[in-house]
This record gives sequence, structure tokens and C-alpha cells, in this order.
Amino acid sequence: MNVSRNGNRDNRPRNGGAPLRDRYGRLLALSLGSAAVFAVLFYLRGRELMPHSAGRWGELFPFVGAVSLTLAVTLFLTEWFGFAGREVRKVRLAARDFLFLCSLALLLFFAAKAVIDLLAETPTFRGAVPTRVCAYLIPLPAFAIVVRTLLNSETAILFTVAASVLSAAAVSGRWSAMLFLLLCGTAGAARARRIPDRYRMLRVGLQTAPVCAFGAVALELAFYGGGNLLWAGIFGAVNGAISGPIALAVLPVAEYVFGYTSDIRLMELASTSHPLLSRLMLETPGTFHHSVIVGTLAEAGALAIGANPVLCRVAALYHDVGKIGKAQYFSENQAGLGNVHDTLTPGLSRTVILSHVKEGARMARECRLGDRIAEIIEQHHGTSLLYCFLDKAIPLIRDRKASEEMFRYPGPRPKTREAAIIMLADSAEAAVRSLRNPTAREIDDAVTGIINRAYLDGQLNDCDLTLRDLHAVGRAIQQVLSAVGHSRVDYPASGKGEAGGIR
Repeated sequence: MNVSRNGNRDNRPRNGGAPLRDRYGRLLALSLGSAAVFAVLFYLRGRELMPHSAGRWGELFPFVGAVSLTLAVTLFLTEWFGFAGREVRKVRLAARDFLFLCSLALLLFFAAKAVIDLLAETPTFRGAVPTRVCAYLIPLPAFAIVVRTLLNSETAILFTVAASVLSAAAVSGRWSAMLFLLLCGTAGAARARRIPDRYRMLRVGLQTAPVCAFGAVALELAFYGGGNLLWAGIFGAVNGAISGPIALAVLPVAEYVFGYTSDIRLMELASTSHPLLSRLMLETPGTFHHSVIVGTLAEAGALAIGANPVLCRVAALYHDVGKIGKAQYFSENQAGLGNVHDTLTPGLSRTVILSHVKEGARMARECRLGDRIAEIIEQHHGTSLLYCFLDKAIPLIRDRKASEEMFRYPGPRPKTREAAIIMLADSAEAAVRSLRNPTAREIDDAVTGIINRAYLDGQLNDCDLTLRDLHAVGRAIQQVLSAVGHSRVDYPASGKGEAGGIR
């Protein structure tokens, strides 16, 4: 939602300084290492890639060619993805995204050259199959599937266009190769919308194979006649079929190196056998039960507006892991015990409660849950107020010994629809749980009040939620909470009445 009040309330840094420095330090080291690898490859293969480009610098060609081509390709990718990041609404590329896309594009460039060279030297194909036909085996669909799985559809299409141009250069810039790569990359990305398991990934590749085969045959016929249609169809079909296994091989490497979290990884994290989730379940059972319900609410809200339900459900399971170790300070874990905060000052209570956000993000990064989950943990309270402790601190605020801003979460506010949905689901579950035997009307009023308060406080300013989305999310949360809080039949006491004689 972009229309807001109190839009400039939060001037705090959005991330902790140390994690941010660590992340960019890792990316800088990775970028320098990648540049060194590509420079060596250009140096070794420079004469084959650009036999006439050095001109009078012939003696220094390998070095001059490597630097020149690296600069040209880097400039192209920088301008292309930079323009997309500024002008395309759903393309917001962070430093790691830019590095990830550039690395994939350059890797595909060398993979294309390797495919052409290897097949040209294979005795079976030497002389029987023209070099141009081998271009139908360039594995662009696999890379497009990976980009779509880890980022989004808009970025996947932009990557397909950029990678097609670069890869076509590996086969002397033939139009047939570039058009085929555009076609098969788009086909792969289009079929990779939501991939929750490895079998679905393999099926995406098999679904892409017929499109690649027909496209290769059509382009070969259009540009070169009918002499090699069989090989073109076979190579196209094989390209599509192997895109699934290749994507499965690239995906975990990309997740580990760049900190991404795919839906496949999210499904693995949802298992209670994960050490962090197991600790949450055993050490803070009340918080674990609360997290399960919030996950159900968030998943329903995501389905209502087309957000990512898997991310919402799994991130909700981990959103309160920072409470591990301090379970007794949170009401859901105080069953049968007194409220610890009755004996604490408002300032000390505030410190303990606010710390669970920072601690949860730290634990998520230590356990390599991925940046998406760690960021949602940081954002699931935004910069909202601790209302219960603020009321206790009113005398201190009146005497100017404290301020309202001290009782706000550190933020940042939710940046994605999924983070905003989890914020609303978390607050709604807590508000309804505080009601005793609530009616459907009371649940509706509580959820509506939570959404209105978050909106008016500016907590939804930075995420892409419309008023229609908020209405749909609120209705979905209300329906689930009404079902969870349904009334039950009163069972007769043991030994009384006719039911007491049942054996």
C-alpha cells in the first residue's frame, strides 16, 4: 500500500550494521573471484572467441581481449538489469541479485561455447551435423527456471532476453539461435511458477521439451531448409528434458552461495525435525502452537491475494524463534504461572520483548534459513508500538523520563506482501486469543481493528498491498479464526447421568 499516514516515522537503519557488512563483504569477495575466473577463461579461449578483435595489439591479444570483452559484457548487463530495476515495478534488484544474474548469464555464455566445441569434436556428429544445429542444446531453459524459482517472473523474462543475446554470440550471432533461446527460455520460465518439490521441477522440464522441439524444427526449416530437421527436433527435445535436472543441480548451489530460499528448501524447513524448529517446539510449546496457527492464517491470506503461501506458512513457523531461551517472558508460555512482567519495570519489559526480533534474525542466519525468512523475522512487527507496556509507562512519559518512540519495535516495516500478511496474522491471532469465547462478530471486529491500526500507523507503507488485498487478507484471516475458535459440545461429568454408565 503506497498511500499512507505517518510515512516518515521510521528513520532507523533497516538492518543491523554487522550482518549487512558481512553480506556485502561476502558478495564483494564472490564478485572478485568470479571476475578472476572469467578473466582466465577469456585469456585461455580468447583466440577462438575473437580471432580478429585485438588488431595491432596482437601480441597482447589474450589480455586485451579478456579485458575488453569483460568490460563490454559487464556494461551490457549493468545497463540492462539496472534499467529494469529502476523502471519495472516488480524488479527490485539488490546487489546479490545483480551479481547472481550476471554470473548465470556469463556462465551460460561459456556453457554455450562448450556445447558447440564438444559436439563439433565428437566423432558421431563431426561432419554430419552443422555447428548451428548444436545451438539447440544450449541450456538456457534450465537457467531461466532457476531465476524464476528464486526471484520472480519479470526478472526471469529479462534474464532470458539478456542471456539469449550473449549466448547467441557464442554461435556467431545467428538469428535462429537467438530466437530459439528466447523461445525456450520463456517456455521454461512460464512453467516454473510454483515448484514445491523436485518432482515438479522434473515435470517442468518435460513440459518444456515439446515446445523446444517444435521451436527448433520450425526455426531450422525457416532459416536453413529441411536438411537437419530431425537433429534439430532431437536436440530441442533433449534441451527441454534435461533442463529440470540441470536446474535441480544449480538450485542448491545458488541458495548456498547467494542466500536464496526456494520453495523446495522451504518445504524442507517446514519439517519439525529441523533443529531450530525442534527447539521451539520443546522449549517454548506455547510459542510453537501460536506459530502454527499464525502459519495457517498467513497461508490463507496469501492464497486470497496470490502471494506465496509456502513462504508465509514456513516463515510464520520461525517468526518467533527469538523467544527461545526466554520463554517465561511471553504470555503464551506462562500457563499456570504468574506474569513475570508484573514484577518488572516497563523499561526492562520493553528490552526483553524487543530483543526477540533481533535474536530471531540472528538465529535464522546462523542456521542458514535464508534471507527471505530472516528478513520476515525482522519485519514481522515493523515499527509498531508495545501498547501493553506503553500504558504502564505513561507516568514516565509524562515526567519525560521515557518517550513513546522507546516502546516501538526496531523495524524495518514489512517490505513484501508476505511479511505484511504475517504481521497481520500474528497480531490478529494474539488479539482474538485474548478474547473469551468470542463470537464471529467479535472476531471480525478484532481483525478489522488490527488491520486498520497497522494501516493508520504506517506499517504497510513499504509493501505492495492494495486496499482490495487488505480486505481479502482480512476476510481470509477472519474465516480461519472463526473455524479455529468454534464452540464444542459440553461433555457430561464422569459418573453422572446416563453417560456415566458408558463403558
